[in-house]
Amino acid sequence: MEIKDAPRRDSSAEPSPPKDASTEAAAPDENGSPSPGRLIVAGIGASAGGIEALQAFFEALPENLGVAFVVVVHLSPEHQSHLAKILGTCTAMPVEQVQGIVPMEADHIYVIPPDQQLEIRGSQIGALPFKDPRGQRTPIDIFFRSLAQEYGDGFGVILSGSGSDGAVGIKAIKEGGGLILVQDPQEAAYASMPNAAIATGAVDVVLPVRELATRLADLARLKRRIHHRLGAESPAVLDGDDEQVLARILAHLHTRTSHDFSKYKRATVLRRLGRRMQLNRKETLGDYLAFLRQNVEEARLLFHDLLISVTTFFRDPAAFEALQEKVVARLFEAKAGDGRIRVWVPACATGEEAYSVAILLLEEAERRGVWPPLQIFASDLDEGALATAREGRYPAAIEADVSPERLQRFFVKDGDHYRVAKEVRDCVLFTPHSVLRDPPFSRLNLISCRNLLIYLGRETRSRSLTCSTTRSARMATSFWVPPGRPRMPRSARSTRSNALSGPR
Repeated sequence: MEIKDAPRRDSSAEPSPPKDASTEAAAPDENGSPSPGRLIVAGIGASAGGIEALQAFFEALPENLGVAFVVVVHLSPEHQSHLAKILGTCTAMPVEQVQGIVPMEADHIYVIPPDQQLEIRGSQIGALPFKDPRGQRTPIDIFFRSLAQEYGDGFGVILSGSGSDGAVGIKAIKEGGGLILVQDPQEAAYASMPNAAIATGAVDVVLPVRELATRLADLARLKRRIHHRLGAESPAVLDGDDEQVLARILAHLHTRTSHDFSKYKRATVLRRLGRRMQLNRKETLGDYLAFLRQNVEEARLLFHDLLISVTTFFRDPAAFEALQEKVVARLFEAKAGDGRIRVWVPACATGEEAYSVAILLLEEAERRGVWPPLQIFASDLDEGALATAREGRYPAAIEADVSPERLQRFFVKDGDHYRVAKEVRDCVLFTPHSVLRDPPFSRLNLISCRNLLIYLGRETRSRSLTCSTTRSARMATSFWVPPGRPRMPRSARSTRSNALSGPR
């Protein structure tokens, strides 16, 4: 079997820990048999050529995994679907086409109905009317994002299909600590969807479809045992010697990469460690530490996993609307026609956040008919992510997050990718930088902490704001902490009376 740890291309803020939306799950006991536990959900997306791939997948899938499977395909809105009946001949699991809102159960398969989208709400899955018109619908992305929000560390699977649906959604699952499995494009009847997924850099496993099913089964069984050992439900203290082993893992990583993750949020660190343990078939932290010490490359992969370099353009549209209305306009009002506007975007990952801010500034300049020099400093620890950001070339899947008007105005089509227009690219300087270790940028008008604060523990977050970024914020027009993000500590807020943290 071939397993590819795809290179990371893309950070954004990590979502809250996955919700325990159900206790109906089945988990393997010591003998590998199911027992009660947290429900694991696997979303499977397919399109053209997907029926054959789905049949092969479920025929090869072992029974009694304790996993709920949700199948999302592109269906004609005018015709009935027989997909549930077709899949019912390939597996002993119950298969149902979702009608209305139904509870999810382990070892069941739920299939999308025609002309509706699927979303998870708590322990239930619902078939809802599409919000977008025909031609702009992305049912796989919609469901994957819903899966990431409710179950976080589930599985995302992409099989044969045309187009790029699913390429945005898998990034949300990856960011929540989940695993992404993709059918080998050389085997797929239509390779566009697998290739689009792989191009995001978020894919963990690429295999022929039958081997993919077997690998998912192995990962699901191991996931349960790792989840229990790492105390993912209450990660305050690990059992036995695991606490010391965790410290040794982080110390080894510090030695190898010169970056200290001991002050990062504990739940985030444990979820990322759990991902690496699953992929490397290591059930205990001790086993993983031994593997880490013997494999130099694994230290790099764990480092990149902890950085969570996954993001999208205009992530959380409401937050960007608040930025545009409450911050960007003020920047221009406070400046003369030739006054320079300087912005810092720490933890910029692969650049989408910085480019999104640049687009907002360029749009405001065009509305006002004034063109002040724009300087956006975008920084990150991940050199690979910064290389992607500098290139400014992104998969066509960004169509799901960027309006057609902005695509036409600020991007250039480049095959099955989009390249950031020179006007936008020239606004942004990408550079490696550690907020906790390096001096901050100065003479700034705006600091966006959107992708930074939620990674850090409370103490470190407060220190980084008061001792680092706040020194720059004293001269900034706005210090932007978007809705739902941790608030600035009082010591940081008191240095400036005009700090803006967005609507709450």
